[in-house]
Amino acid sequence: LTCCFASGVVIQLCDSTLYEGMCYTLVGYKTSRSATTFVVVLTAAMLAVTLAVILVSTVSAARVKTMRLVSSKREPMRDGITLADGQQWHLFLSHVWSTGQDAVAVIKNELQQFLPGCEIFLDIDDLKNIGELEAYIGRSQVVLCFLSRGYLRSTNCLREVRAALAMGKPLVLVHEADPDKGGGTLAELRSECPEELQAAIFDAGWPMTVWHRIEAFQHVSLKVIAEALLLKTPKYAGENELPL
Repeated sequence: LTCCFASGVVIQLCDSTLYEGMCYTLVGYKTSRSATTFVVVLTAAMLAVTLAVILVSTVSAARVKTMRLVSSKREPMRDGITLADGQQWHLFLSHVWSTGQDAVAVIKNELQQFLPGCEIFLDIDDLKNIGELEAYIGRSQVVLCFLSRGYLRSTNCLREVRAALAMGKPLVLVHEADPDKGGGTLAELRSECPEELQAAIFDAGWPMTVWHRIEAFQHVSLKVIAEALLLKTPKYAGENELPL
């Protein structure tokens, strides 16, 4: 609109005898006919650029992949109630900063792309008061424990785990196995865990996946996490599995 308005002003100036020479100064043309041609070409170019931007945006949006139910081919959070009363997040990402921060940031970004509508708590984005960790757990339907070196030695991480178990929150375990990324074997990570929590975390049959950085394998890990959180939503209550 601004371009059209400015173009109209230029044409009026070029067509007026009151502003001789102004047309040439503004657009480099001496007659209104030449100025009109310039304006038409400029407007057409602007429209072409706008259409190109819209087309690129549309194609990009179409290429964004989302997880869909095998049974219906629909996005699992598209319809229905997915948060129970009093719940604010579908998933709480429990991790230790030193060896898990980068990975859980990827998990949050990827899940929110693959599962439109998924609400995920991540401390760097949502933590307002460290003293209210238990309250944040209470408002989350599922707690993801990112098992890396130091996680089960962290005071605050243990607060989160104990709160989740005390409140009966379902867990999903993600194992960082790469020692170069702060990971270790399950036996090594279990040895860091207080003895009274070992069975409740490692022997309770919680869904578990290894975290991968190769895209194809990473998507498998994300599907395990997604299925675990979806099965605890009111929409899919009673389902035993949810192939994605």
